[in-house]
Amino acid sequence: MGATYQKNHYGPTPVEFTKIIEQMIGNQEIERVPSAFFQYPQTKYLPLRQPDLSLLTANEIQLIDDVLNRLGEMNAKQISDYSHHDVPWMTTEDGQIIPYEAAFYRTAPYSVREYQDETE
Repeated sequence: MGATYQKNHYGPTPVEFTKIIEQMIGNQEIERVPSAFFQYPQTKYLPLRQPDLSLLTANEIQLIDDVLNRLGEMNAKQISDYSHHDVPWMTTEDGQIIPYEAAFYRTAPYSVREYQDETE
């Protein structure tokens, strides 16, 4: 999505999150819905229209499905803990921007890239 991510206490956070959300609300693409999770206030963002999946390649859709299948049942605490064991998180100082290039240095549980055998 072209966002810049910063290392914060709970996990990588897009610096432009508020700007992106406000733009999507202004374009009537999503709505902000206040709610609660047990005793904690929570905000949900719900779509107001169907996504245009024709903008995504088959590989991108497969990647999204794979991530949802692997992580979709995790709660916020589990996702936070999971992100804290990823190389880009571990190699960035608190409050700093996570370098885009760090995404290429992943351990097996976090890597989704498939490499072809060089003999093929």
